[in-house]
Amino acid sequence: MKRSRLFRRALLLGGVAVTSTAMIASGVTQAVGASTAGTAARGPGYPPPGGIYGSFTNCPLNNPVMHEVMPITESGGGFAACVAGLAVQGTVTLGTLSTNVVLPVNVQFGFHIPPGDDNFYPAPVTAPLAGQSAILSTGPDLLPDSLTTALGCSTATDPTIVNLCNEANSQGGVYNEVYALAQEAGPITNFGIFSWTQAIKFQLINPLLGKSCYVGSNDSPVLINPSLSIGPGGSIFQEYDPNPTKHPDTFVLGISGAIASDTTFSAPGVQGCGAGLSGVQRAVVDGALDTGAGLPAASGTNVLTLDGSFLIAATTASEDSTLTQPVDDAAILLSAFRASSHQAARYGANREITMAQAKALLSPRG
Repeated sequence: MKRSRLFRRALLLGGVAVTSTAMIASGVTQAVGASTAGTAARGPGYPPPGGIYGSFTNCPLNNPVMHEVMPITESGGGFAACVAGLAVQGTVTLGTLSTNVVLPVNVQFGFHIPPGDDNFYPAPVTAPLAGQSAILSTGPDLLPDSLTTALGCSTATDPTIVNLCNEANSQGGVYNEVYALAQEAGPITNFGIFSWTQAIKFQLINPLLGKSCYVGSNDSPVLINPSLSIGPGGSIFQEYDPNPTKHPDTFVLGISGAIASDTTFSAPGVQGCGAGLSGVQRAVVDGALDTGAGLPAASGTNVLTLDGSFLIAATTASEDSTLTQPVDDAAILLSAFRASSHQAARYGANREITMAQAKALLSPRG
């Protein structure tokens, strides 16, 4: 049984205690302010948004698929939304290979529910206009093991491995360091507001390994299933657009102190490693790296834990029976972004809500 439009509108307009504590305002402002270091390039069609929308730099609001307009039906209305997740620290473990996440990890995409659609979730996800690769923006993190350690150089006898070990030792510096760079490897699926499936691959970066050295690929990605929770000192909040007349039923929903975690994913072996080597020689290098990293690794062996903030900007006007219908939710949200471009960050008057209430705001199900 779906929740009525009146129930959701009541929740939007006042069914939650208003809070403006220093902890919430400070925590959210710090998390959003930090996002500028890790955000992807801004999306086309609007200037960099500000105010409560400052983190949503790459939402595909100009994609026609986000602008599906239908009148309210017995099944209810719909909405358009943008997602901006920022991880500022964490760890990733693949097999026995573990590294600290030091550089910001920024994930951005859009999703929408067409009015009258009974199948709200999993919701269809729309990538930024630059394509699926723009969903994920981050930088390479240094792995704790050197290349000579990863290759098992102390006991190596194969000539290909021995030659790599000698060169890594003689050159030193970046030639004996290995960095890992997470990259998008396919569409996001199974999106359910605070959980989803994301296809990624990890490039292993070292001059001696070449440019095609990866754990995972577009054809065989690492499928992570991050689930969000609230960390110590964190909270869920909601804040409305400052101009509700022009931008009705438009708000930001977010988690400060968010934790994205997953231990259910598997990891394939390494492939394509060895600059200038033949296919047979690369297979030898791949095998040595697999042995050192314990790859492939089954579900339960690998761990993802990322800490940061998670924000959703949404407009649900198309299910508001007090408005003249039909309404284009994405157009209202795009207008709010444009209007916010010169607004200062503002999170002092947000509403603190529970996880269940947050889900109710973007879910019709009772």
